[in-house]
Amino acid sequence: MKLTQFWHNGQPSLGLWTDRGILDVAAEATRKGCTVPDTMAAALPLGIDALNRLLTPLLEDAQCFTSAPLAPVVSQTSRILCIGLNYRQHAKECNLPLPPAPVLFNKFSNALAAHGDVISLPSEYKEYDYEAELVAVIGTPARNVEPAQALDYVFGYTCGNDLSTRDLQFARGGQWLLSKTFDGFAPIGPCLVTGDSLDPEHLDISSTVNGEVRQHSNTWDMIFPLREIISDLSRHFTLQPGDLIFTGTPQGVMQGYPADQKRWLKPGDQVDISIQGIGTLSNSFC
Repeated sequence: MKLTQFWHNGQPSLGLWTDRGILDVAAEATRKGCTVPDTMAAALPLGIDALNRLLTPLLEDAQCFTSAPLAPVVSQTSRILCIGLNYRQHAKECNLPLPPAPVLFNKFSNALAAHGDVISLPSEYKEYDYEAELVAVIGTPARNVEPAQALDYVFGYTCGNDLSTRDLQFARGGQWLLSKTFDGFAPIGPCLVTGDSLDPEHLDISSTVNGEVRQHSNTWDMIFPLREIISDLSRHFTLQPGDLIFTGTPQGVMQGYPADQKRWLKPGDQVDISIQGIGTLSNSFC
């Protein structure tokens, strides 16, 4: 099942991503006289199986589709957790040793943006970079989880772009958080694919800038696969429904290019992040 959110009267509303377009879940449920969750925050605690039972009947003879702008697929979250340097070839292009354990940093909810949003690049800095990432959405509280069971705690997956300001990231003693949590610097979408539909450890992942392929890899190149990331995080604190985990980026980011070949993001550019089985997250910049 593919879920999304769109803007309705200034608030995020749950949608079903279908071949015919985005189904307005609340409107279709009203038409059919049934009760369903109307936001992603309300859907997550129900679990995948229960949500399938509630939402699948809405697809029969569906009529209530919407063309409203998309909202972030998860909009009510207290934590955006990010794993740095988590692909072998990315570490190689940066001339860095493989980390002995997952490297964690975070973003704040102000960084969330949706598929199709135009994201501002403040003129104070110049070295803006893209990072294609698989994003996992936690669905069940997880504490002291073993790797073998870790994926059972994932509600679903989406595409993410861990936008970065490199000339700030490596200045002032190293500013990972500050350089990566500008407004709109964590776009996610276009949809959330439920965890029963994908194997997160074997997915093609790529990015293009203005149609030019910059990254192309597969999640099997992760140093720490998602099951190990979840297990490690859960040994330190309880993961909660709605937590987002950006799982790292493969090789091909501009930071890894030779100095004379760097082409940082600029106003007017468009970045497309594509992940097998999910779709393509597209954003432009101003």
